[in-house]
Amino acid sequence: MSDFTLYYWPVPFRGEFVRAILAHVGASVDEPGSDAISDMMSMDPRNQPVPHMASPMLVDNGSGKAMAEMPAICFWLSERFDLLPPDPHLRAITLKIVSDANDVLDEMTLSGGKAMWTEASWADYLVRLRRWMAIWEAMAEQDLLPEQPIGLAQIVTATLWGTMTKQLPELRAFLAAEAPQVAGLTSRIRSHGALAGQAEESRRRFGQAWCGGEIEKSLRRVLRG
Repeated sequence: MSDFTLYYWPVPFRGEFVRAILAHVGASVDEPGSDAISDMMSMDPRNQPVPHMASPMLVDNGSGKAMAEMPAICFWLSERFDLLPPDPHLRAITLKIVSDANDVLDEMTLSGGKAMWTEASWADYLVRLRRWMAIWEAMAEQDLLPEQPIGLAQIVTATLWGTMTKQLPELRAFLAAEAPQVAGLTSRIRSHGALAGQAEESRRRFGQAWCGGEIEKSLRRVLRG
């Protein structure tokens, strides 16, 4: 039996952060298919392992305990596997980084596909995307993202920007120009060890996909210009 079961769709989006953490700590994980995820999401909340609206949801197969919502799962795992810095301020900064990453995902998918990207809306949004990159770069410049030791903040940073620019290669030069320290940190963290293996495995499993659905199609259209 694997250490954990992850309920998440076959794309490298929010669930990718959970996959990266589990790979980094050497934990094994099973991922049920889409039918099992749909069944879990439609279940009466009182019968779910943890009441939740949507995936990701992670179950600890040893204890039977579960957690949902990407930021909450990240912190649950980080407490267990000692991926948080001891300093209270830096722990709060880590919470901010995870929350910021979740915000970026929401914005890049227009709140889960409530609307589709157009050339005009994407052009307007680039101002905010540039600011997000500047925010991460400022944290790196202020030594709030030290390269060692690799903890939750570094894993989340590398997974957010590394996956996005790998799956959407039109954004690679943009990140390198706007946040060169973050681009370098991301590349180094994902170029060796378990995180490199996890990134390659996701590439093998999911191909070019990032968030999936019609929202990804509209995003790719505007990126192609």
